[in-house]
Amino acid sequence: MTPPPYCIGQHCPGEADRDGFCRMSGLLCPAFAPDAAVPEPEPLLVSVRLEPESRQRWTTSTSRRYPMTSARPWEQPVVVSAVPARDPAESAGPEVVVPEHARRCANTSCRRAVGHHRTSGYCTHCGTPYSFRPPLAQGDLRAGRYRIERCLGHGGLGWVFLARDEQRLGAWLVLKGLRNPKDVEAAKALAAEMSALVHLNHPNIVTMTHVLPPDPGTDAVYLAMEYVNGGTLEHIRASAGPEGGPAAINADQVIEFGDKILDAFEYLHDNGWLYCDLKPENVMRAGTRLKIVDFGAVRRIDDRDSPPWGTPGFQAPEVEDLGPAGTTIRSDIYTVGRTLGALALAASTGQFLAMFPGRIEWHTVPVPPRLDPFVRLIARATAADPAARFDTAADMREQLAGVGRQVQATDEIPRPARSAHFGPFRRTFGDHADPERGLDPEDAALGLPIPLVDNADPASGFLASIGAAEPDEVLALLDAAPERSAEVVYWAVRTHVAARHPDRAAELFDSLPDDTTQWRRHWHRGLVALAAGDARTARTCFDATYGWLPGEVSARLAYAVACELNGATAEARDHYHAVWRTDRAAESAAFGLARTLLVAPWPADGDRPVDGRDQAVAVLGQVPDSSHASTIAGVWQVRLLLDSPADDARPPRLKRAADIAGRLRLRDREQLLLHAVVLRAAVKSGLTDAGILGHPAGLDHLKRALEDRWRSLARQTNNRRDRVALVDLANECRPETWL
Repeated sequence: MTPPPYCIGQHCPGEADRDGFCRMSGLLCPAFAPDAAVPEPEPLLVSVRLEPESRQRWTTSTSRRYPMTSARPWEQPVVVSAVPARDPAESAGPEVVVPEHARRCANTSCRRAVGHHRTSGYCTHCGTPYSFRPPLAQGDLRAGRYRIERCLGHGGLGWVFLARDEQRLGAWLVLKGLRNPKDVEAAKALAAEMSALVHLNHPNIVTMTHVLPPDPGTDAVYLAMEYVNGGTLEHIRASAGPEGGPAAINADQVIEFGDKILDAFEYLHDNGWLYCDLKPENVMRAGTRLKIVDFGAVRRIDDRDSPPWGTPGFQAPEVEDLGPAGTTIRSDIYTVGRTLGALALAASTGQFLAMFPGRIEWHTVPVPPRLDPFVRLIARATAADPAARFDTAADMREQLAGVGRQVQATDEIPRPARSAHFGPFRRTFGDHADPERGLDPEDAALGLPIPLVDNADPASGFLASIGAAEPDEVLALLDAAPERSAEVVYWAVRTHVAARHPDRAAELFDSLPDDTTQWRRHWHRGLVALAAGDARTARTCFDATYGWLPGEVSARLAYAVACELNGATAEARDHYHAVWRTDRAAESAAFGLARTLLVAPWPADGDRPVDGRDQAVAVLGQVPDSSHASTIAGVWQVRLLLDSPADDARPPRLKRAADIAGRLRLRDREQLLLHAVVLRAAVKSGLTDAGILGHPAGLDHLKRALEDRWRSLARQTNNRRDRVALVDLANECRPETWL
């Protein structure tokens, strides 16, 4: 049933969150619209939900109007603090009653609406008894030891009570039982939850301690579970924003939450269970610990008969279409993607459903470059085609860790890590900072990292025996491979690219199976297109690779290269920066960033003028001294500083260029030439108030030093014409004397 587009005043079954969005339909409630009349301060719908969250909710709201959040909540995220422990006895809640919209007959062959005006009675259609009030009251005793304190709330299937264990000094715990024991489907779901929790033991999964058999005269079974002294992520962020309003959670923190959630999901899947109903309301935080609660929708992986339970907006589309046949590990991955997206990209679940009712396309979300890999990860996890999602929770967790390194890295603190899919950065390509010279596509194709051989490939053992050899020798070995597997073909493609025969490499793809979801295929097609000078195709292929592996900086570096060659300078700049900030071993990214900054510098900070040279010099200065590219980076720093326009900043730049040149250790002739260029610029600019390159201040001192450099170069030159030219330069700068 599609809910009406309102949440207040019309008996809507949806819940209007603090941001004004219906959490069922995702639409903005008219009562919260800017031009809406503020109702009288009488109760409209009263919120009765405590922990855990019900699958269909009834809300309460008052006439207070909360401040609306930004249209781009990720621009103003918050870091939610640890949830302090509180005394459960001090937090009393209102009376809990099942709302009218959820009052249906428990008879599976009836399921008609009942009890619109009464909370107990008999179904007028089939005569089945019903009750929509909690079956236990404060002070009731269950199993001779569990004293009920109050009802916390209800889920889609059952009641949840807060109780104390009198045999354990009054320890707090939660009892969960069916809302209607006559409901056969609900009873099966509770039995599945009981079967799952009794065998599970994970730090991020709520623990079940006992199963309470029915008391005499009743047929109600209860599960005794640990009491998580905290709040759900949805409720925590509902008051974490400005003026106590809702806000999106910082992506860094969401990634940490996602790591724990995926760890728990990997454990569940390894034990043969699917969770099926992940959402922000089903994840609780107590202190800094995270717990997944409400296992009412859990099911065995091979269960193809039981009806699936889920929440609209978080349930995978194939589950909605196919029912039990659509529940798989990939449908669980979908719920994780939607949950992480809801936490980081919206201020509330309702706003998330309004902004992203379906699949998230990464190119339609205007997030800053820092969050680009995170949105790509969410986009893959929530892909419409299940085959395009992550295969397992472990695969998604691995990529989430890589995304976290990119998101959390800074210019001062990189976060490199060994890749599970690519080899190390082989060599530095494009090691210059001249935008007019640009980037050589073939050089880039040969310099990009090489994908590691897939261990599942039947020819992986044979390929491991191939050592360094000339391209013709490698091709001969590949022709003798015991099987023409995909990895053998990919190796042959890279060999033809190395031999500068991209046309022959392109022909090899015809022997591969047509699998558009395989990132290796996209990568090698992009590599061939890059070597052939087809930047547009290379960009498309590397974009697909990066979308498939958002946590891999190698894939992002390849995409940045293709963007630069395709003329998307600003986009290339942002991706180069992200790669360089994450891993200082990617020196090619530093030079690429310097080139793109000279064309498209970062915007000015306030009234400060923008100078791409200063930005490029700063980036090249980050190349570590231990790197083999540090010398060439220093030379380009000097060149860029000397190339600065003649303004008030020129003397400081000359001094800085001289300091850099003095630290470089070049071959004798190259060092003499570099020092001569710096001294010549200083003489021409009239820099006389500071000594440079170890020479005292004063124009005559600088001229004598420059003359000495020209004459030393002349003595090392064999060509007579060049030697005469260098002597002339020395004579030109010689200070005037009486002799």
